[in-house]
Amino acid sequence: MEFVDIHGHYAWGIDDGIRDLDEARAALQNASKVGVRVIAATPHVISGTHFEKDIQHFKERINELKKEASQVGIEVHEGSELFLNHDAPTSIRNGYFIPYENTNYALCEFDVRRNLPDDEDEVEEYLYSFKSHGYTPVVAHVERYFKKGIDIDRVSEWVDMGYIIQVNASSLIGTHGSTVLKNAEALIENNLAMLVASDTHKSEGRRSPATLVDAYAFISKKYGEDIAHILMHDNPLHILHNKPIVRTQVKKPSFFKKLFGR
Repeated sequence: MEFVDIHGHYAWGIDDGIRDLDEARAALQNASKVGVRVIAATPHVISGTHFEKDIQHFKERINELKKEASQVGIEVHEGSELFLNHDAPTSIRNGYFIPYENTNYALCEFDVRRNLPDDEDEVEEYLYSFKSHGYTPVVAHVERYFKKGIDIDRVSEWVDMGYIIQVNASSLIGTHGSTVLKNAEALIENNLAMLVASDTHKSEGRRSPATLVDAYAFISKKYGEDIAHILMHDNPLHILHNKPIVRTQVKKPSFFKKLFGR
């Protein structure tokens, strides 16, 4: 399997991801070993904290990453993960973020440390700010925002607006607990998940490129290899080529398959 990893903090020394050049080289080597052929470098950009000079610095670091990645046969696309808060509309209006390279797609996130705010107008305003400026938001690790269980209706509304839903590989292997795992499964089973990515922060372990292999095996066994391929290769490639994604058509597991895993 050749993976296209749409979300990862491979660009070293600029956020809470890869620390330095040595770890970046190790992460790239490990990514290559597990079959990653294309990655999007998506450093954290904080609305109201990062401005034009920061964005330029991040782009320069990603260019350095591209040179390192080419030595292990990996193609790198630039991007960022914009943290959505009350300053987000201003950051989006001023271009203080990095959309996926040569596309109209942009990765964004809410605060994973707390439940998604109940104020839908506030949340939807942030997402709509992208749309009003010609971008389609790719909402990162949606399964992690619902601490008491996924709100399928709310996520469905985002999808109806044309927004893209990304799930973390680490969520599917239980790294973030049983509720997040169930949330991720529900997104796949309701055909709302569109992308699965590593969200790499480390060169090894449960926040590394290696999680893609386990997540691919999990999805293939439970939902079919065709679904895994769409989520981890086809759709990520569509995003990076600025094309529409393909919606999955998952058959929900039967009661007995859920109970016994077969």
